Amino acid sequence: MKNFNHQKTKKVRSVFVWRAAWYCVVIWILTFISAAFFVFPWFYIVLPFLVFATTSYYFRKVKGTLEVGLNLAIFWFFVLLILDVLQIIGPYYKNAVLYSQDMRNWFSFPLVLLIPVIYGMVIENRKLRRKRRKVNNNFALPKAGFTLR
Repeated sequence: MKNFNHQKTKKVRSVFVWRAAWYCVVIWILTFISAAFFVFPWFYIVLPFLVFATTSYYFRKVKGTLEVGLNLAIFWFFVLLILDVLQIIGPYYKNAVLYSQDMRNWFSFPLVLLIPVIYGMVIENRKLRRKRRKVNNNFALPKAGFTLR
């Protein structure tokens, strides 16, 4: 019988990403601030720009891929959901009906799900195009009798 204990095992560690949680809280706070300052039609224009700016600032120090965008979107969605539920359960839990009727409270969820994913896809596509250009620039491509260099 073989002893398999001599093999090295990798330690799996779960790390809570404080940076991602902080940016989600920033989005949550910016939602409240923009809802307080902007009137209805302008709120729906300003909030996507705020979420996009926060997402692009977050991706400056993170490797931008579709996988990171998906994980970030799911994480931000659940953190926003928890913060909103805590807001409803908080000291003014009687305002749950009023909270659910205001569409500004629900508008941040699709934004937080879509913008990081789309941003991750765009960055990943941009990186793949750069790699493709570097490889294709070394070869001449015949097209309609002409060669491109």
